[in-house]
Amino acid sequence: MDKPTLALFDFDGTLTLSDTLPLFMRHATGWGGMLCSMLSVLPAMSILACNGWKSIGNISAGATKEKLLHRCFKGKALQEVEPICASFASTIDTVVARSVYDSMLSHIEQGHTVVIVSASVDKWILPWASQLGVSEVIATQLQVVDDKYTGRFMGKNCNGEEKVRRIAERYSPHDYHIIAYGNSSGDYPMFDFAHQAFLCNKGNITQYK
Repeated sequence: MDKPTLALFDFDGTLTLSDTLPLFMRHATGWGGMLCSMLSVLPAMSILACNGWKSIGNISAGATKEKLLHRCFKGKALQEVEPICASFASTIDTVVARSVYDSMLSHIEQGHTVVIVSASVDKWILPWASQLGVSEVIATQLQVVDDKYTGRFMGKNCNGEEKVRRIAERYSPHDYHIIAYGNSSGDYPMFDFAHQAFLCNKGNITQYK
């Protein structure tokens, strides 16, 4: 019997044409809030950009992102954030990479298990993904204490090997034929985990393996 298909999709730069982090920050805090947050981590971002967004010394992409999101979420109640995340779905629609998006819909229509695996925060992906019939979102999570966000991550930034670790907790390559879609080096471990992989660049899809 053929194995069922598991289709894994990276989000930012794969299903979308741009990074949704600054878009969400602008949506949640306005231009002023976004710019203040960006300026607070500008030195770290400059160093990371020069190093291909790889961690260097005590500067990491995950920690820098956590600092950026601190302003958006710290001290906010769950019920306050949920409508902000839900309304962000319409912004995501404006930056989808149409060919990759259509590939995802094709997998859904065929009854495949479709999972979005992202370093972005699950809270702003879930409302958009659930309305399309995506099976699951595996992404960076935020810590909640007493029904309020602390502004910190719960667990690790979901990128690189962390993506594979979290996928493997739920899905085995022995049980599924796994197809992965991604756009950057942060997706290469996921490509290695999959049986087939496709590199997506600005909506163009080419076979990686």
